[in-house]
Amino acid sequence: SASFICGIYMNEAASPVREAASKEICPYTLWGETVVFEGRWLRTKQVNFRTQDGKEGVWQSSHRPVKQPGVDVDGVDIVAILKRKDKKFFILIKQYRIPMRAWCLEFPAGMIDANEDVEQAAIREMKEETGYTPQRVLHRSHGVQGLDPGLTDDSVQFVVVEVDGDAPENRQPVQKLESDEAIEVVLVECDKLLEYVKSVEQSLHVEAMVYTFAMGTGLGALMQK
Repeated sequence: SASFICGIYMNEAASPVREAASKEICPYTLWGETVVFEGRWLRTKQVNFRTQDGKEGVWQSSHRPVKQPGVDVDGVDIVAILKRKDKKFFILIKQYRIPMRAWCLEFPAGMIDANEDVEQAAIREMKEETGYTPQRVLHRSHGVQGLDPGLTDDSVQFVVVEVDGDAPENRQPVQKLESDEAIEVVLVECDKLLEYVKSVEQSLHVEAMVYTFAMGTGLGALMQK
């Protein structure tokens, strides 16, 4: 089945191209994988590789130390649509990221905890980072969506949720942040997302997923005219 949500086309059908690609044989010979660094949240590795024409090299990468059993990915990113009166908003966050030394515009997101599935993690992270309680899940992705596959195997799935802004629990939302988190909630009207992203791209680092999503919604709106 397929549907449009805030001008976003969603097709639930599996992609035969994606399924075929995932089963292809690795074109490299790999050997000698070693752990270079082990920390609480990060593990770095390097592995030797040889190409089909005989060229050899070393590939360095970063990884999450623990992936919860029973799930395919490390975390979840949430596309949240807030319905309030007769308007719709995307719920984004502005978070200070120490590696970037900057505030970043992002989707609400987080790691999947023990004994959680992807949808449960999405609802929990929404409550913690934004204070909003989703009323229903509209869509979720499947498979593995890599965040930066040339550098890391860190991966997510996407969950689209709907939030009733007029529900009692969402009228005055209160975040439940960790002591080391610096997060502000940003509401952007659905049909003005690309316009908003362009207006802040010089003052904030816009997460690549958010920028791509904004361009997609903007192009989708143009194509429907």
